[in-house]
Amino acid sequence: MWFDKLNIPGRKKPLKLYHRIVMFFILALTLVLALSFLMVFFFSRQLIFNENEATMVRFQNYVGNTIEENKSLLLSLPNDERLKVISEKLYPYTKDNSLIAFRLSDNSGNIYQSAVLLNDILVPDNLDKYDIDFFKFSYDADDTNDQMIAVDDFRYNQIEYYYLGSYYTLDDGNIIYIQIVKNLNDSYVFMTTLYVLMIAISILSLIAIIIIGIYGTKSSLKPLIEISETAKNITENNLNLRLEETGNKDELDQLIISLNQMIQKLESAFENQKRFVSDASHELRIPLTVIQGYNQILRDWGKDDPQLMDESIEAISEEVQGMKKMVEDLLLITRIENNYFNEDFELLDVSIILEKIYFESSMIDPDHDYHMESCNQAFVRGNESLLVQAIRGLIDNSKKYTPNGGTISLGCKAGGQNTNVVFIRDTGVGIPSDELEKIKERFYRISRDRSRETGGSGLGLSIIDSIIAIHHGRLVIESQLDEGTTVSIFLKKH
Repeated sequence: MWFDKLNIPGRKKPLKLYHRIVMFFILALTLVLALSFLMVFFFSRQLIFNENEATMVRFQNYVGNTIEENKSLLLSLPNDERLKVISEKLYPYTKDNSLIAFRLSDNSGNIYQSAVLLNDILVPDNLDKYDIDFFKFSYDADDTNDQMIAVDDFRYNQIEYYYLGSYYTLDDGNIIYIQIVKNLNDSYVFMTTLYVLMIAISILSLIAIIIIGIYGTKSSLKPLIEISETAKNITENNLNLRLEETGNKDELDQLIISLNQMIQKLESAFENQKRFVSDASHELRIPLTVIQGYNQILRDWGKDDPQLMDESIEAISEEVQGMKKMVEDLLLITRIENNYFNEDFELLDVSIILEKIYFESSMIDPDHDYHMESCNQAFVRGNESLLVQAIRGLIDNSKKYTPNGGTISLGCKAGGQNTNVVFIRDTGVGIPSDELEKIKERFYRISRDRSRETGGSGLGLSIIDSIIAIHHGRLVIESQLDEGTTVSIFLKKH
C-alpha cells in the first residue's frame, strides 16, 4: 500500500490494517467533503452574481417603463423638471434597494443622481480603463426585448460594482441618459460569511468523520481482532477452540466459518495422527515382543538346534507378515479419513459391482452357497475400488464366520426416495447384541482366540466404516446369535 511509503518520523513498521482503513476512510471522505464545499461555494457565488445582474436589468427596465408610462407628462414639462419627476417615480423602488444608485441626465446638461458617490465613480477615466461603454443600450418600446442586455463590472476603492447604462429618446427629440450602479459589498460580505461558515462546518465535519471513522472501523474490525487473538491461542494441544460468529451473515462470518472448518480439519487430522500412533504402538507391542522372544531363543539355544531355529524363523515371519498387514490397514484408514480418495469419485452402478463380486465369490469359495437377490440399477457417486474393497471385506467376514454349507446373500434395493441400500446377509454364528456398537472400533475383537484363528487384526470393519463415511453413507449391522448377520450400506442416490 502507498500508505507504507509515507515518510512518517519515528515509524519503523508498515501501517496496520486498522490504520490503513481509517486513513483511507478519512482521506476519501475529506476529499468528498472538499469537492462538495467547492461545488456549493462556487455555485452559490455564481447564483448571487446572477441575481445581482438580474436586479440591475430589472431596475433598468423599471426606469424605462416609468419613462414610457409618464411620457405625456414629461413632454408637457420643461426640460429642467423632467428628471426630478422621473426620480420621484423611482423612489418607491430605490428606497428598499440602498445599494443601487442611479444617475439621470439629458442632452441639455441637466443631471439628477441618487448618491453623491456617483460623482467619483462615473467619470470617464474610471470606466474607460475597464473598457465600459457609458450608454450601450437604447430603450425603445418596440425593440427592447430583442436587445441582449449585459452588465459590466469594475472595481473602485477596493469595492466591486456593477454598471449598466442606457438611454431613452423622447418624441420631441430630447434624450434621457440612464446610468445604474450597484454596490456588491453585501454580496461579498454574504459570500465571506458563507465561506467562513462552510470552513467551520467542514472542520466540524472532518472531526466527526475522524471520530466516526475510528469508531466505525474499530467496530467493523473487532471480529478480525478477535480472530487474530484466538488464532494466537490455538496450538496442537487446544485445537478444540472455535471462533465465535458475529451473526451478521456477512463476509466476516463466512471467513469465521471457513476458519472454524479449517481448525476442525486440523483437529481431526491431529486426532487421527495421535490415534494412529497410539493404535499402532499398542497393537505392534505384542508381535514385537514375540519377535524379541524368538530372537533371544535363537541367540541362546537356536544355533545348535535346527528344529528350534526353523520354528523360530517361521514364527518371526508370521509376526512380520501380520505387522505388515496391520500397518498397511492403518495407513489405509488414515488416508481415507484425510479425504485422500475424494477426487476419484465418479458415477457408479452398484448393481454391476455386486454382480461382479457375486460371480467371483461363487468361483473362489465353493464351501458356501451364494445367492444374488434382485438388484435393479442403483446409481451412486463414489470411488469404485474403495466400494469394491468394502463389499468384499463384508463378504470375507461372512465367509469366516459362516459354517461350510451356509448361505451368503447379497443384493441392493431402494431405501427411500434418496437412498440406495446394499446388503450382505449370512447364516453364520451371529454377533452378541451387546457387541454390535463396538465392533466398528479399531482393534476391537469379540473373541481374540477366534480372531487369531481367522487371521483378523480388528481393523476390517473400521476400514469399511471409514470407506462408507467418506461416501456420506451409513453402515448398519443387525445380527442374532446362531441365526446370522445382515450388514446394510446406505448410500445417497445420484
